[in-house]
Amino acid sequence: MILQASSQAVSYQELFENVRGKKILDNPDGHNAAVILTTPSFARDLENADIMGQFARLMAGSADVDKFHVLSAVVDRLAAPAGSLRSHEGISVLRGHLDHMLPHLWQPLSPKSKDDADSVSALTFNLGDPSVTLPLARTTFHNSRPSTLLTSEFDLAHSVPRLTQQTEKHSQFVKVSLDRDIESLAHLDMWAPLMPLTQPRTVTESFGNIIRGIEVDGNTIPASTELEDIVNKLHKQNGPSGVLSGPVGVWAMVTPDRNASGALEEWFEEAPEPITALPDIDDIRETVKATAQHLKLLYSHGGRLYKILSGGGGWGAKKGLLSLDPQRAHFSLSEEEEMQNFIQSMNGGGFTPEGSQIQFFMSAPALPENTAEPFTPGVVFGVSGDVAVPSEADPINGFIGQHFGALSNSAIYLSGQGLPGGKETKLSVPHSRVYSREPEVKMGAFESLAYGLADAGTIVLAGLKH
Repeated sequence: MILQASSQAVSYQELFENVRGKKILDNPDGHNAAVILTTPSFARDLENADIMGQFARLMAGSADVDKFHVLSAVVDRLAAPAGSLRSHEGISVLRGHLDHMLPHLWQPLSPKSKDDADSVSALTFNLGDPSVTLPLARTTFHNSRPSTLLTSEFDLAHSVPRLTQQTEKHSQFVKVSLDRDIESLAHLDMWAPLMPLTQPRTVTESFGNIIRGIEVDGNTIPASTELEDIVNKLHKQNGPSGVLSGPVGVWAMVTPDRNASGALEEWFEEAPEPITALPDIDDIRETVKATAQHLKLLYSHGGRLYKILSGGGGWGAKKGLLSLDPQRAHFSLSEEEEMQNFIQSMNGGGFTPEGSQIQFFMSAPALPENTAEPFTPGVVFGVSGDVAVPSEADPINGFIGQHFGALSNSAIYLSGQGLPGGKETKLSVPHSRVYSREPEVKMGAFESLAYGLADAGTIVLAGLKH
């Protein structure tokens, strides 16, 4: 449920009144738990027992529920439905049965490891086989907590809801009930606004997350050579044009051997041409749209995006190496997991196995108005960004149900079967998104994106001052 509000300060009471009486609140299935994601403006309110008690009562609807459980978290931003690149302030809600949606909610967690002492709390949303881990917002300046993830239980057997227990957590698993579970990461679509810098190249030498050599025109060259040339050229052009307002991020799309799949071979041939000069803003937006569709196809066949952390000249004996971001999970791995990853890399199953394809991209200095997908509510997670999104011709306005999702300022983490080189990967491209789609729909079509998600909704507040 999405509600466009005025720029005036909005109270929870006003929000409750806006949704009170909506059919979505009837709760015929007797759900007794809800997940509430709020943006930082509401961080303090999550600790207000009166406000949250009213919320619990509202979510219980007409069902005879004695105890209602609320998992509340503060996220950086809310995600608009698929098709829109905008982010929002407000509240996103998911309702379900405690034991199914929030298993082991009240079970104490082991303390954070020393390596994770400075890490924010996180939620992991299971969508079937794939799961998405969303780091929460830093809320130190809002409620004196490094991040906010609270579990509350309310007794609704009285005229006024009573808070019976509350605790703080650093992580929680959330099962998102769809009308049909998503079978694999291949059915979790990805949108990433990037521009191609090079053609796909074959990796000839690598170790772990370090790439040493790639093949260009039949010859092996240092991995950074071609990339450095085009990036330096674009920065020189930027002086008079001013298209690039600051440093740009560079990402690598790593895909399986192109000869292993006829479909991949065809898609590589139809890939957008790398830019050789900085285009104007309109051309940038068209290039981003076309590239995003190409990346989505590669992603569905095992392609993964990694940010380039360092490399190139000035490294002496290491000149020409490229280092990919090795982080694949929000929280630190156990020693056993680290050893498994090491063994895997030694056996040719690392980030960029020799023979795999690698192509380099830069972050988009301008964004299109939308993702070229239909404006469809559903489950959406992603990464926010600083590049301005053009004004929408038809901005979100009114009440839209069956939508749930949020954005991180840093990254999201995906896990599931079908990932080459491991079961986890990181997505950190600004303004990127992942969302569900129907598995039988032909890839690349303007598909229907929403799975059934009846007990979910989002209240978006435009220009919120709270």
